[in-house]
Amino acid sequence: MSLDSVKSRVLEEAKAKAAAKLEETAAEAGRILAEGRAADERVGADAVRDARLRLERETTRELERIQHDNRLQILSAKNKAIDEVFRRVHHKLAAMPESEYMALVGAWLEKLPANVGGMLRVNPRDVDKFTANLADLNRGRSGDGMFLGVHGDAKVANGAVVDGPDYAVDRTISRRLVELREASAGDVARVLFGA
Repeated sequence: MSLDSVKSRVLEEAKAKAAAKLEETAAEAGRILAEGRAADERVGADAVRDARLRLERETTRELERIQHDNRLQILSAKNKAIDEVFRRVHHKLAAMPESEYMALVGAWLEKLPANVGGMLRVNPRDVDKFTANLADLNRGRSGDGMFLGVHGDAKVANGAVVDGPDYAVDRTISRRLVELREASAGDVARVLFGA
């Protein structure tokens, strides 16, 4: 075998080994690249899933906040409507004829326990009315349950406050309407709103 043929054979073997190595390296690079792409896809899919979940949570919170705000607005509107009803009732009661007014307040005072009495505090414009009706207001009452007299107080808009030795019983139209509103809130709401 000649030197040239040995060189040629060695060169061909080296080329073949280099080609095989190049092919092996290319295959390894392809495998690494494929793994990288798969990892990127997993990371991308995870990021998309996380973003979607975050968006769903934020959307749910925002919807709940909007629903809560809407419920508050509806409740506020209902309360305003109820307030208006009671404001009108208060106005009508305050403007009723004197005989009806005295009968109404008298009925409220009559329902007080027999031992609840004292001075009647009324609006100054009503002092004469209550003084004139004091005997009727005391009918059926005795001892500590008697109404002893009437004095004016500008803070009492209408009705009467009974000032006892260590208590005050408010029987004003305003107070009675507050009590009525508290006692009948559900019924009033059902009548007004059908709920």
